[in-house]
Amino acid sequence: MSGRHALAGFQAQAVEAMAGTIRQVMGDMAARPADAGTIARQAGTILLQAPTGSGKTLMLGRALEAVTGSLPEPMVWLWFAPFAGLVAQTRDALADQCPALRLRDLSVDREAATARDGDVFVQTWASVAANNKDARKVRRTREDALSLDAMLETLREEGFRIGVVIDEAHIAFRNATEATRFYLEVLKPDVTLLATATPKDEQLEKFLGVAKLAVPNRVTVSRADAVRAGLNKRGLMLGIVRFGEDVEKLIDIETAALTAGWTQHGRLKERLAERGIGLTPLMLVQVEDEVQGGPDPVERVKAKLIEIGVPEAAIAVHTSGQPDANFHTLAYDPSREVLIFKMAVATGFDAPRAWTLVSVRPNRGRDFGMQVVGRIMRVHGAVRPIHGTDALLDRGYVFLTDGEVQQGLEAAARELDAVQHSIRGITDELDVVDYAVAPPSPPGGVAEPPPPQPPASSEERQLRLNALIERGLVPLAVASMPESVQDRAIVAGEAVGLASETPLFGEALPSHAVPGVEPAARVVVGRRERAYPLRRELGVPERLLAETPPAPETYGSEAFLRLVARGFVEKGDLVRLVARRRQAAHLSLRDLFLGDEERMQLNVRLSNRRIADEAQGAFQFNDSIDPRLLKRAVLAELRGQAEAEGVDFDEADLRRAMDLGALKRPEALTDSVREAVARFRTVEPASPIPDPLVDSDGLPTGRLAAHGVFPSGMNGPEAGFAAFLDEDDSGTILWWLRMVHNTPWAGRIILTNGRSFFPDFAIGVRGRGTRDQVALVEIKDDGVDGRLHSDENSLKAQVQHQKYGKPFWAAKGPGGAFERLEWNPGLRRIQAADRFKVETLILV
Repeated sequence: MSGRHALAGFQAQAVEAMAGTIRQVMGDMAARPADAGTIARQAGTILLQAPTGSGKTLMLGRALEAVTGSLPEPMVWLWFAPFAGLVAQTRDALADQCPALRLRDLSVDREAATARDGDVFVQTWASVAANNKDARKVRRTREDALSLDAMLETLREEGFRIGVVIDEAHIAFRNATEATRFYLEVLKPDVTLLATATPKDEQLEKFLGVAKLAVPNRVTVSRADAVRAGLNKRGLMLGIVRFGEDVEKLIDIETAALTAGWTQHGRLKERLAERGIGLTPLMLVQVEDEVQGGPDPVERVKAKLIEIGVPEAAIAVHTSGQPDANFHTLAYDPSREVLIFKMAVATGFDAPRAWTLVSVRPNRGRDFGMQVVGRIMRVHGAVRPIHGTDALLDRGYVFLTDGEVQQGLEAAARELDAVQHSIRGITDELDVVDYAVAPPSPPGGVAEPPPPQPPASSEERQLRLNALIERGLVPLAVASMPESVQDRAIVAGEAVGLASETPLFGEALPSHAVPGVEPAARVVVGRRERAYPLRRELGVPERLLAETPPAPETYGSEAFLRLVARGFVEKGDLVRLVARRRQAAHLSLRDLFLGDEERMQLNVRLSNRRIADEAQGAFQFNDSIDPRLLKRAVLAELRGQAEAEGVDFDEADLRRAMDLGALKRPEALTDSVREAVARFRTVEPASPIPDPLVDSDGLPTGRLAAHGVFPSGMNGPEAGFAAFLDEDDSGTILWWLRMVHNTPWAGRIILTNGRSFFPDFAIGVRGRGTRDQVALVEIKDDGVDGRLHSDENSLKAQVQHQKYGKPFWAAKGPGGAFERLEWNPGLRRIQAADRFKVETLILV
């Protein structure tokens, strides 16, 4: 027994209003018994509208107690709770606070002969108005007990009036056809008390219409009344977890929300201790319903709670699948600090020491706002003496997960808006919690490019096919297939390229790029051809030198993998990452009404699973390297270095550090592979440079061209750069050769990913200290955007030929002059350095 509570002013007024109405209605019925049915339908319904936590059960019980013994005729009450879990809670509350009422149980006691004024039967609709075994038992007459239907008829015959109390009325008749029929045909009550925190409910209004019940009596309790009485907290802080895109990939959003809730729970626990209040707060965690055959959401969330530091013994669970026989006492057990529940058991349960709610349930609507949030808005009796004096303790705290773990920032904003509407009327203060808010997406979008069309000529076909093969969008074997197959491959490959928003090739060759050169698109099959001899007198070598990739078995060898692993561990500073288990974030709280702001530090546990999933592709950049073997080698190297430095770790720490390194420092891995490939690759003479070169007749003459002409097949920037070289009169340029991609005579470089890189030009440069004084140059059609910044070009920009050195890069600048491009390791980007000068080619 907790002692009989003194009613707050608004509660006393509500009790008196309901009791007065009941007395009036019963008096009218006694005076006009022939009109009792009409009076019941037109005047016998009372609607109590009161926010969750304002004491609806207490007010209803005291109203029934107030009229017991004072009515013209004795009255028996049937009290319906929406869920079985609330029956014991209601009985306990009535027994404690309304001793004048006699509580009875329909399942074992249906004796009309023993009835007396003020009897109250507490049960659920399902126990009397459903097609289940328990309902059938109650509704069936036995030798030792009347059926409920017969008991009610007997009570009426013996002069009793029947009253009905429907708690959580907005739920009671929702999709409950059997309940409605039972109410109208069997109960036929003389007085009906409806209690709800959601008065404007379509299902409730529909029921009233079907039953032809008027509701002239509405007792409305405002939330301000409950707050002033110290029964409801003053405010509600609503949080939604959002991170920047780069961080979100490493965080399990559900774990982040649970961490935020548990952190806030800890702050509340400390504050209660500081104020000398011997109370342990309760954190509620709402999970979704289990899908048949799917994983158990309770076990998933419980595991995450334990992972963030919640003691397992402090976690209680109550769902339909895992009911707790002592559920109604869980809220009062200080050893339990977290209660995991589902929506079905959320409605109406009493948890006065609950301050914090974390909901990982994806669908949240009106019931969530009005009922679940209501669980944390009650004020515990121990806190009422300081009610209104402590901002931290005077608020409830709700943390939601992003719907797409979830649905993205827009969906999260919509969900936030839905919660605002559903809790309107429950709280006078609404605050927003935001974690490291990501910048908004730019407005508008980029118009989709037109779909690719088949090439119009063989020359165009070759240009486009070469570009696709270079990017790896079309296999090399397609080059030897029939033209019809090539055309289909070109259209499909370019469609994939467009989908990734990367231009496939540059501007077409303009007719004015080099005097006398026709646009490539005008070259047709059946052209006249001519042989152009190699001009050895300029110093052009018979052969260029081509890098040869390591033998296939090398990539799986212990020596190769150990070399890569050691480089990756050191360059990526992976030993330091072994101890990184959390991600720092700032928790921002803002009061929408007062403008108050508060920030606190929050450390969210990194998700090993999400990091591993994100890093999966980072180890698959070279088809010749088995990612499993590479990871095994990295873990072995990392384990050895961590042990040598005295770092504490487990296997999960090593794997997380490896994956984090691959995500945060991908260049450390690719650089290590490049160095290992350089160690094992070889350089051999390529096939002889074509002598003669068979090309179109009538090509323009090139003074320093290796074959004496500007070869066909060059695009605009390439043709312009060839003209730039050919105009050199300083004697620096000895000769230039346009290398054709993927030909056996070109000077090839092996990339980190195992593919081949064929720079556009090989150039003889007087005074250059390389074999045959050769420099390599790559030409790009766009020095600012476009395909220049593709991943493939990033790899190309960081390699160098073993014998010819690092290739130069050039692109036309805004003024039309060629600029020298270079790789910026800090920005991880290719950018313009200065104007391109032929003298620069001398440098190695």
